[in-house]
Amino acid sequence: MSLAEPRLARVAAAIADPTRARVLARLLDGRLHTAGELAAHAGVTAPTMSAHLKLLLDEGLARVRPQGRHRYYGLADGDVAHALEALLRVAEGRAVSPAADLRRWQRPQMQALRHARSCYGHLAGELGVQWRQGLLARGWVQAQPQGGYAVTPAGQVVLDALLPGGAASATTPAGRCLYDCVDWSERRDHFAGPLAVAWLEAMLAQGWLRRTAGSRALQVLPPGLAAWPMTLSSAAANG
Repeated sequence: MSLAEPRLARVAAAIADPTRARVLARLLDGRLHTAGELAAHAGVTAPTMSAHLKLLLDEGLARVRPQGRHRYYGLADGDVAHALEALLRVAEGRAVSPAADLRRWQRPQMQALRHARSCYGHLAGELGVQWRQGLLARGWVQAQPQGGYAVTPAGQVVLDALLPGGAASATTPAGRCLYDCVDWSERRDHFAGPLAVAWLEAMLAQGWLRRTAGSRALQVLPPGLAAWPMTLSSAAANG
Protein backbone atom coordinates (compact mmCIF):
# COMPACT_ATOMS: atom_id res chain seq x y z
CA MET A 1 0.00 0.00 0.00
CA SER A 2 1.57 3.31 -1.09
CA LEU A 3 1.55 6.35 1.13
CA ALA A 4 -0.21 9.51 -0.04
CA GLU A 5 2.09 12.24 -1.23
CA PRO A 6 2.63 14.76 1.59
CA ARG A 7 0.91 18.07 0.91
CA LEU A 8 4.17 19.86 1.72
CA ALA A 9 5.97 17.95 -1.02
CA ARG A 10 3.39 19.01 -3.59
CA VAL A 11 3.60 22.66 -2.60
CA ALA A 12 7.39 22.55 -2.55
CA ALA A 13 7.42 20.98 -6.02
CA ALA A 14 5.11 23.69 -7.30
CA ILE A 15 7.46 26.39 -6.05
CA ALA A 16 10.66 24.62 -7.11
CA ASP A 17 10.10 24.83 -10.87
CA PRO A 18 12.27 27.74 -12.18
CA THR A 19 9.49 29.27 -14.28
CA ARG A 20 6.95 29.11 -11.47
CA ALA A 21 9.53 30.48 -9.04
CA ARG A 22 10.01 33.48 -11.32
CA VAL A 23 6.25 33.98 -11.49
CA LEU A 24 5.84 33.78 -7.71
CA ALA A 25 8.72 36.18 -7.18
CA ARG A 26 7.05 38.61 -9.59
CA LEU A 27 3.75 38.32 -7.75
CA LEU A 28 5.48 39.24 -4.50
CA ASP A 29 5.04 42.88 -5.54
CA GLY A 30 1.44 42.50 -4.35
CA ARG A 31 -0.05 43.52 -7.69
CA LEU A 32 -2.23 41.60 -10.13
CA HIS A 33 -0.75 40.57 -13.49
CA THR A 34 -2.15 39.05 -16.66
CA ALA A 35 -0.92 35.72 -17.96
CA GLY A 36 0.66 37.54 -20.89
CA GLU A 37 2.63 39.82 -18.61
CA LEU A 38 3.83 36.88 -16.55
CA ALA A 39 4.76 34.91 -19.67
CA ALA A 40 6.87 37.82 -20.92
CA HIS A 41 8.51 38.18 -17.51
CA ALA A 42 9.34 34.47 -17.31
CA GLY A 43 10.36 34.17 -20.96
CA VAL A 44 7.89 31.41 -21.89
CA THR A 45 5.00 31.05 -24.33
CA ALA A 46 1.40 31.83 -23.40
CA PRO A 47 0.29 28.15 -23.41
CA THR A 48 3.22 27.21 -21.19
CA MET A 49 2.36 30.01 -18.75
CA SER A 50 -1.29 28.93 -18.68
CA ALA A 51 -0.22 25.44 -17.58
CA HIS A 52 2.02 26.86 -14.85
CA LEU A 53 -0.69 29.20 -13.58
CA LYS A 54 -3.23 26.38 -13.45
CA LEU A 55 -0.90 24.39 -11.24
CA LEU A 56 -0.29 27.37 -8.95
CA LEU A 57 -4.04 27.87 -8.66
CA ASP A 58 -4.65 24.19 -7.98
CA GLU A 59 -2.05 24.18 -5.21
CA GLY A 60 -3.50 27.27 -3.57
CA LEU A 61 -0.43 29.44 -4.19
CA ALA A 62 -2.12 31.91 -6.55
CA ARG A 63 -5.54 33.44 -7.11
CA VAL A 64 -7.23 34.76 -10.23
CA ARG A 65 -9.68 37.61 -10.70
CA PRO A 66 -11.59 37.83 -14.00
CA GLN A 67 -12.32 41.35 -15.18
CA GLY A 68 -13.80 41.92 -18.59
CA ARG A 69 -11.81 40.00 -21.18
CA HIS A 70 -8.82 39.63 -18.89
CA ARG A 71 -7.87 37.39 -16.00
CA TYR A 72 -5.53 38.86 -13.41
CA TYR A 73 -3.30 36.71 -11.22
CA GLY A 74 -1.84 37.38 -7.78
CA LEU A 75 -0.55 35.48 -4.77
CA ALA A 76 -3.22 33.60 -2.88
CA ASP A 77 -2.71 35.49 0.38
CA GLY A 78 -0.21 36.93 2.84
CA ASP A 79 0.72 33.49 4.17
CA VAL A 80 2.04 32.51 0.74
CA ALA A 81 3.94 35.79 0.49
CA HIS A 82 5.55 35.28 3.88
CA ALA A 83 6.49 31.70 3.02
CA LEU A 84 8.19 32.90 -0.16
CA GLU A 85 10.02 35.65 1.73
CA ALA A 86 11.21 33.04 4.23
CA LEU A 87 12.53 30.89 1.38
CA LEU A 88 14.34 33.94 0.00
CA ARG A 89 15.98 34.45 3.40
CA VAL A 90 17.15 30.83 3.39
CA ALA A 91 18.37 31.02 -0.22
CA GLU A 92 20.22 34.31 0.23
CA GLY A 93 21.77 33.06 3.47
CA ARG A 94 23.44 30.12 1.74
CA ALA A 95 26.22 31.96 -0.09
CA VAL A 96 29.05 29.77 -1.33
CA SER A 97 31.63 32.11 0.19
CA PRO A 98 31.88 35.65 1.59
CA ALA A 99 33.34 36.77 -1.74
CA ALA A 100 30.40 35.27 -3.64
CA ASP A 101 28.00 36.91 -1.21
CA LEU A 102 29.65 40.29 -1.77
CA ARG A 103 29.54 39.91 -5.55
CA ARG A 104 25.85 39.03 -5.41
CA TRP A 105 24.92 42.12 -3.41
CA GLN A 106 27.06 44.33 -5.64
CA ARG A 107 24.90 43.56 -8.66
CA PRO A 108 22.79 46.67 -9.49
CA GLN A 109 19.54 44.71 -9.46
CA MET A 110 20.25 43.27 -6.02
CA GLN A 111 21.35 46.65 -4.67
CA ALA A 112 18.09 48.20 -5.84
CA LEU A 113 16.01 45.40 -4.28
CA ARG A 114 17.90 45.60 -1.01
CA HIS A 115 17.47 49.36 -0.80
CA ALA A 116 13.70 49.55 -1.35
CA ARG A 117 11.16 47.08 -2.71
CA SER A 118 7.57 46.03 -2.36
CA CYS A 119 6.83 42.93 -0.30
CA TYR A 120 3.27 41.82 -1.04
CA GLY A 121 2.20 45.45 -1.23
CA HIS A 122 4.14 46.93 1.68
CA LEU A 123 7.52 48.64 1.89
CA ALA A 124 10.56 46.42 2.46
CA GLY A 125 14.32 46.62 2.22
CA GLU A 126 16.52 49.19 3.97
CA LEU A 127 13.85 51.86 3.70
CA GLY A 128 11.14 49.57 5.03
CA VAL A 129 13.24 48.76 8.09
CA GLN A 130 14.01 52.46 8.60
CA TRP A 131 10.33 53.38 8.26
CA ARG A 132 9.38 50.91 11.00
CA GLN A 133 12.21 52.02 13.29
CA GLY A 134 11.34 55.69 12.81
CA LEU A 135 7.64 55.26 13.54
CA LEU A 136 8.38 53.32 16.72
CA ALA A 137 11.14 55.68 17.89
CA ARG A 138 8.86 58.70 17.53
CA GLY A 139 6.00 57.02 19.35
CA TRP A 140 3.74 57.21 16.30
CA VAL A 141 3.18 53.46 16.42
CA GLN A 142 3.06 51.28 19.53
CA ALA A 143 3.10 47.53 20.12
CA GLN A 144 -0.18 46.15 21.45
CA PRO A 145 -0.58 43.61 24.29
CA GLN A 146 -2.67 41.36 22.06
CA GLY A 147 -0.01 41.41 19.36
CA GLY A 148 0.60 43.61 16.37
CA TYR A 149 0.81 47.39 16.41
CA ALA A 150 -1.51 50.38 16.42
CA VAL A 151 -1.03 54.01 15.40
CA THR A 152 -1.06 56.41 18.36
CA PRO A 153 -3.16 59.60 18.35
CA ALA A 154 -0.01 61.65 17.70
CA GLY A 155 0.97 59.30 14.91
CA GLN A 156 -2.49 59.57 13.39
CA VAL A 157 -2.15 63.34 13.11
CA VAL A 158 1.34 63.20 11.60
CA LEU A 159 0.64 60.37 9.17
CA ASP A 160 -2.62 61.91 7.98
CA ALA A 161 -0.69 65.10 7.21
CA LEU A 162 2.22 63.32 5.53
CA LEU A 163 0.20 60.75 3.62
CA PRO A 164 -3.38 61.95 3.03
CA GLY A 165 -5.53 58.85 3.06
CA GLY A 166 -2.56 56.65 3.90
CA ALA A 167 -3.37 56.40 7.61
CA ALA A 168 -7.13 56.26 7.17
CA SER A 169 -7.25 52.69 8.42
CA ALA A 170 -5.32 53.53 11.60
CA THR A 171 -8.57 53.37 13.57
CA THR A 172 -8.96 49.72 12.62
CA PRO A 173 -8.44 47.42 15.62
CA ALA A 174 -4.86 46.31 16.11
CA GLY A 175 -3.58 42.82 15.54
CA ARG A 176 -3.28 41.72 11.93
CA CYS A 177 -3.82 45.29 10.72
CA LEU A 178 -0.12 46.06 11.29
CA TYR A 179 2.49 43.49 12.25
CA ASP A 180 6.16 42.56 11.86
CA CYS A 181 7.59 40.81 8.82
CA VAL A 182 11.23 39.70 8.78
CA ASP A 183 13.06 41.37 5.90
CA TRP A 184 14.99 38.74 3.90
CA SER A 185 17.81 41.10 2.91
CA GLU A 186 18.14 43.07 6.16
CA ARG A 187 17.37 40.27 8.66
CA ARG A 188 15.32 42.78 10.63
CA ASP A 189 11.61 43.54 10.73
CA HIS A 190 9.63 45.83 8.51
CA PHE A 191 5.90 46.48 8.87
CA ALA A 192 3.34 44.34 7.04
CA GLY A 193 -0.45 44.18 7.04
CA PRO A 194 -3.32 46.20 5.54
CA LEU A 195 -2.15 49.44 7.13
CA ALA A 196 1.39 49.00 5.79
CA VAL A 197 -0.09 48.37 2.33
CA ALA A 198 -2.11 51.58 2.61
CA TRP A 199 1.04 53.50 3.53
CA LEU A 200 2.97 52.26 0.50
CA GLU A 201 0.08 53.07 -1.84
CA ALA A 202 -0.04 56.57 -0.36
CA MET A 203 3.73 56.98 -0.80
CA LEU A 204 3.38 56.01 -4.45
CA ALA A 205 0.41 58.35 -4.94
CA GLN A 206 2.30 61.20 -3.27
CA GLY A 207 5.24 60.72 -5.62
CA TRP A 208 7.64 59.72 -2.85
CA LEU A 209 8.38 56.41 -4.54
CA ARG A 210 8.06 54.94 -8.03
CA ARG A 211 7.83 51.33 -9.10
CA THR A 212 10.58 49.92 -11.31
CA ALA A 213 9.25 48.20 -14.42
CA GLY A 214 9.67 44.44 -14.31
CA SER A 215 10.95 44.42 -10.74
CA ARG A 216 9.85 44.73 -7.14
CA ALA A 217 12.43 47.48 -6.64
CA LEU A 218 11.16 50.94 -5.68
CA GLN A 219 12.91 54.15 -6.65
CA VAL A 220 12.98 57.06 -4.20
CA LEU A 221 11.95 60.35 -5.86
CA PRO A 222 12.86 63.92 -4.79
CA PRO A 223 9.51 64.55 -3.02
CA GLY A 224 10.19 61.47 -0.91
CA LEU A 225 13.66 62.68 -0.02
CA ALA A 226 12.21 66.01 1.05
CA ALA A 227 9.12 64.77 2.86
CA TRP A 228 10.12 61.60 4.66
CA PRO A 229 10.67 62.40 8.35
CA MET A 230 13.17 59.57 8.86
CA THR A 231 16.82 59.16 7.87
CA LEU A 232 15.75 58.67 4.28
CA SER A 233 17.98 61.30 2.72
CA SER A 234 21.26 59.88 4.04
CA ALA A 235 20.12 56.30 3.44
CA ALA A 236 19.14 57.00 -0.15
CA ALA A 237 22.44 58.68 -0.83
CA ASN A 238 24.22 55.52 0.26
CA GLY A 239 21.70 52.99 -1.09
